[in-house]
Amino acid sequence: RLLLILIFTFSFQTLTKADDIKDFEIEGMSIGDSALDFFSKSEIKKNSKNYYKNKKYTPVENTNYPFFKDYYAVDVAYKTKDKKFIIHSLAGIIDYKKKDMKKCYVQMNEIIEDITMMFPNFEIGKTNTFKHKADKTKKSIFKTKSFWSDEGRISVTCYDYSLELGWDDHLSVAIQTNEFNTFLDTAYE
Repeated sequence: RLLLILIFTFSFQTLTKADDIKDFEIEGMSIGDSALDFFSKSEIKKNSKNYYKNKKYTPVENTNYPFFKDYYAVDVAYKTKDKKFIIHSLAGIIDYKKKDMKKCYVQMNEIIEDITMMFPNFEIGKTNTFKHKADKTKKSIFKTKSFWSDEGRISVTCYDYSLELGWDDHLSVAIQTNEFNTFLDTAYE
């Protein structure tokens, strides 16, 4: 347990220097950076996904890159028509595929405690559990807690997907602009 706490303390040490969401870094990336500073255009296109029915933003899954130190994957989203590929959403992913989801919730709570201490001026939302809009069976759920600033939010979420949906369970530490958060309300419609 002590080792796990130390790992998270060092994993989130960039958070201690953050004044707003643009200072938050995940694997060296921040909101407002160009994804082209980290990935080639061909990698971005190859790793792009088609999750959203609303095509305003394009999600990109970047898995197992050599420069990733703390996360299994880092997902980004940019405005689909943006030739500069400016990041509006950034998420570090910890894999929980074929693992006990109870451990995801324990890890989630530990991260929430760290963020609460590191961002005392952020508004803290309640921990909520929702059904995932992308799953028509309504069996997929996610448990999440968000921290809000004037620019956007930081969220910590455990995703527990149904077998029918076929997506991988995971823990996400994400940062998103307010504009992207508003988009998510209609992303699957």
